[in-house]
Amino acid sequence: MVNNDSIFEIRGLKTQFFTSKGIVPAVDGVDITVRKGEAVGLVGESGCGKSMTAMSVMQLLKKPGRVVDGTIKLNGEDLLKMNKREINDIRGNRISMIFQEPMTALNPVYTIGKQAMEALMIHQKISKEDAKAKVIDMFAKVGIPEPEKRFSVYPHQLSGGLRQRVMIAMAMICNPELMIADEPTTALDVTIEAQILYLMSQLQKEVGTAVIMITHNLGVVAESCDYVYVMYAGKIMEEAPVKELFKNPLHPYTFGLMNSIPKMTEVKTHLYTIKGMVPNLLNLPQGCRFCPRCDKAMKICTMYQPDLYELEDGHKVRCFLYNKEVMESGK
Repeated sequence: MVNNDSIFEIRGLKTQFFTSKGIVPAVDGVDITVRKGEAVGLVGESGCGKSMTAMSVMQLLKKPGRVVDGTIKLNGEDLLKMNKREINDIRGNRISMIFQEPMTALNPVYTIGKQAMEALMIHQKISKEDAKAKVIDMFAKVGIPEPEKRFSVYPHQLSGGLRQRVMIAMAMICNPELMIADEPTTALDVTIEAQILYLMSQLQKEVGTAVIMITHNLGVVAESCDYVYVMYAGKIMEEAPVKELFKNPLHPYTFGLMNSIPKMTEVKTHLYTIKGMVPNLLNLPQGCRFCPRCDKAMKICTMYQPDLYELEDGHKVRCFLYNKEVMESGK
């Protein structure tokens, strides 16, 4: 991706878990770039490292996990070199996150209004009265009915859709430069999902916030993202502008994900599935990590890991099928 106007860059990120059975390379040399106001998708099956990437950015990893290499830069400042106080100043203020399950992210013993006020009072140093007014205004913006009344309710008194709207309001309340949304619509029905995605795009346009959308749902990516990274077993396998990726998926894994989506225009007796499972990160295959599941695997794929090859402008793929020397040699 072109780095012009980029506000957020991950370079060579490696996050590992040090267990009694060995080292788990949950995120293994990941590069991601996000420009101002852009929505970037991070796609892959469960267990591919998407959420671990987000937790590494937010520095919310729990032991035995830790970032062992790489840089995470927000407007040129490396977050990994900051102390705890500096990170606390950024988290929830300049970078915010919408978690996958709002019921576990929201504190059940505090009202939603009090929880939403907290970030404002910490980061913007405003009075309780002003913070309450801002929260009620944001609740109204995200479509929460009767925001003044809902200000005083507890998370369990709201539906899943309303809880997710509260999470979005809390994430947007300080006008962050970057918002990370980790499967924000997974537990919602399709009607509410469409409303939430529309709401996020509208707030993004109004405030100019950049978004990283973490999902396994390619439909969500097509609807809401400008650029997409496909992740598998801790590595980026393909990246491209979203229209280019859907028009011309290159990696066999991306192609498999696309073919697994049911299409209204096609009648099939069986849905396409990618054979096998995501590998155990403690026992990765020697060569390409997708090789054991790949219909197009060659001998070289079982021996070496391919690099991320750049083909057309903005389209990169980690696959020997796009290495001219390998294909010409017939390996």
